[in-house]
Amino acid sequence: MFEVRERDGLARIGVLETRHGRVRTPALLPVVNPNRPIIPPRELAERFRAEILITNAYILGQGELREKVLHEGVRTFLDFPGAVMTDSGAFQSHVYGDVRVTNAEVIEFQRAIGSDLGTMLDPFSEPEHDHARALADVEETVRRAAEADRIKGDLALVGAVQGGLHEDLRERCAREVSSLGIAIAAIGGVVPLLESYRFADLARVILASKRGLDPSKPVHLFGAGHPIVFPLAALLGCDLFDSASYAKYARDGRMMFPDGTRRAADLVDAGCACPACASHGIEGVARDERLLAEHNLRVCFAAIGEVRRAIAAGELWELVERRARAHPALLDALRELRRHTDVLEEAEPLSRRGALEYVGPETAHRPILARYRRRLLERHSPPPAKGLLVLPEGDRPYSDRRAAIVERALRVADVHVVVKSLWGPVPLELDHVWPLSQSLIPERADLEALEAAEVFFREWAAGAGYPFGLLWEGPGSLEELARRAPDPRAVDWNALRVRATADLQFGRGAADALLAGDVRLVVSKNTGKVRNVVVDGEHVLSLRAEDGYFTLKAAGARRLRATFPAPRLRIVVDPDAVPFHREGKNVMAKFVRDADPGIRPGDEAIVVDPSDEVCAVAQAAMNRREMLAFRRGVAARVREGVPPPTSAPPR
Repeated sequence: MFEVRERDGLARIGVLETRHGRVRTPALLPVVNPNRPIIPPRELAERFRAEILITNAYILGQGELREKVLHEGVRTFLDFPGAVMTDSGAFQSHVYGDVRVTNAEVIEFQRAIGSDLGTMLDPFSEPEHDHARALADVEETVRRAAEADRIKGDLALVGAVQGGLHEDLRERCAREVSSLGIAIAAIGGVVPLLESYRFADLARVILASKRGLDPSKPVHLFGAGHPIVFPLAALLGCDLFDSASYAKYARDGRMMFPDGTRRAADLVDAGCACPACASHGIEGVARDERLLAEHNLRVCFAAIGEVRRAIAAGELWELVERRARAHPALLDALRELRRHTDVLEEAEPLSRRGALEYVGPETAHRPILARYRRRLLERHSPPPAKGLLVLPEGDRPYSDRRAAIVERALRVADVHVVVKSLWGPVPLELDHVWPLSQSLIPERADLEALEAAEVFFREWAAGAGYPFGLLWEGPGSLEELARRAPDPRAVDWNALRVRATADLQFGRGAADALLAGDVRLVVSKNTGKVRNVVVDGEHVLSLRAEDGYFTLKAAGARRLRATFPAPRLRIVVDPDAVPFHREGKNVMAKFVRDADPGIRPGDEAIVVDPSDEVCAVAQAAMNRREMLAFRRGVAARVREGVPPPTSAPPR
């Protein structure tokens, strides 16, 4: 069973329950060669705090080891107190061409030795396989996965996803395999890509697989054992990694680092504070294979810890963008992600903790910013004016920093004010929503970023409908504004912000529904910002101070429900769960019947029963695919329960 505790887009911090303990994800599984364990498994648990490891069932099943491990069980044989995953021999078939075991035999063997997680024997699809050959591999993989599912008994099954470089086949294989009784989905056939630094191809393979995979299943990326790839793979939704590299590189005298691999003999100083390096120095480590392996493993575990920290802080994209500068192939992979905004955006939260930091021109192409620009085009209604005043990028929030300019311009001209930001056009009434004011950008941006901002702006301006746009170039622009758009303009900024934010957040038409009636805005005396929106005496919205969006209240939910047809903005729950939600209890995934496909983590949602009666308002913790897939975990955090409508009094 797998439960997600924290998330950052497709990346998850979760808990995987096994028969012999819980495993926190993302997790690194050190590969233990049963014939030559360079670091004993007991030490992996006690000194390195490994919660799970992986060893090869095919090797265990050969020769003298077979009877011993069958008699003792794999955990006793290895002397490892945590969970043990076993591989099947598929990689050996890739290296040597064939293995002397069948899928059924290796599944039965893994059951017999007490593996916590046992892997099916899948045909290894090579990257150079054409579509026909890869299709045959996929069909055989699915057949073997179904066979393994039938005979697995109490073994938690690891199902493989194959398909070579063919995205349609990867998606098909992932969908069919993850629909079976597997505990973990493993993306296989990627070692050649990792070894040759074909990270853009790797990204395509992972994302194609993620399109078809059941999102409730943890994802293992077979053979991904170098820390240089952990941030990218985690960002794309991989939860488990296995590393034999720590031992292989040690045998070759090489040291692993987060940004690459170096030959120990060539280093003057490792610049590393791990126990091996701190105690023995680079000279001692370079001469000792065991110390090299310890260093490599420490670096790998530290890299996984850094990924977890970044997920919890909502900073994984920043980490990936920084790490992409370590190798040109990683930068290619990062830029490849622009082609896959749809699958990445579906899991992106509405906002993140803290500010969005500019790392490079790639930052502007993140899915969360692509969503903002799309919603701006689809949901925002530019207010009427004779023209457009365009302010250049600058310090944030723009409305505070440029208040004097805006005031002077509106005294002489009927213009709407917009900022040409690196993230996209920012109508001034929206500059308080995340991340438009919660951003850190350099004073001098890259030319590529400026060119992208120009493209984003022109796309929006073409549909905004203003007769002209004038870029502010200083006080001299006032005369031109007065000539082209005569007449002063009075703007109620608080009212304009509420309307624009409501439409951006809930959809065009939401503001009309929420604000129909006698509107009273409760404004903070300290900040001057709107705190609550009251309409006809009913509290409909409250401002979320952390990101500038609104918390939806019960009265607001009823108005939106009456305006937007199902399934817009809704989470439909089982009737048995309705009384609990009315009392303020959270929506658990296993009780969700359906949801709006447009809901994203962090969105405000209306919780309804199957008859579309409102029973609560909540903040989504998952998207629709996840809500319908998971059997454990919170789908939405209820903010306010809504009592049932009172029946009319008898006459």
